Amino acid sequence: MEIKGSAVKATPDFVKANFYNRYNEWVKSLPESSRHIIEQPIYATTWYPLMESVIIPTQKVADLFYGGDNTMAAREIGRFSSDIALKGIYKIFVRISSPHFVLSRASNIFSTYYQPADIKVIENAEKKTVLQLAKFHPNEKLIMERIAGWIEHTLEITLKSPLKVEVENKVDGNQLSSKITAMWD
Repeated sequence: MEIKGSAVKATPDFVKANFYNRYNEWVKSLPESSRHIIEQPIYATTWYPLMESVIIPTQKVADLFYGGDNTMAAREIGRFSSDIALKGIYKIFVRISSPHFVLSRASNIFSTYYQPADIKVIENAEKKTVLQLAKFHPNEKLIMERIAGWIEHTLEITLKSPLKVEVENKVDGNQLSSKITAMWD
């Protein structure tokens, strides 16, 4: 799986914003393949390997700053990414939109960030939306938590309190498909 550079950039930006004094320690903790990506300019429209550019760096954030809690690290980076993506005029637009509209648009946007992913809304109820994400590899499960964090914070921006944003992963051989269910009041 590959991911667009604008999403890759969120992880080093998160570390700089929240753990500035330990940024270099985090970079040095990365394996060479990941460190090379992070230390070079990250271009918004360039495709990067998901594992080396996001999954491993997120795991290192978890190891250094969240006591090894990969889920918490991924959710926090996802929340941070939402804040960055939905600033200015976009934040105002999101606030006046319904969660259904925002999450349906988000599924289209997510599809442009991952290749060759298949991402779509499979359920849109009154206070619930379910996204289905397919064509990922089982070792990329952590990205689902990052997307869940993005959704959590986006719901907060729409002025809806998320009751639950739940990730359900299904592995079939070397294929991962996931459902992310968001519920709010």
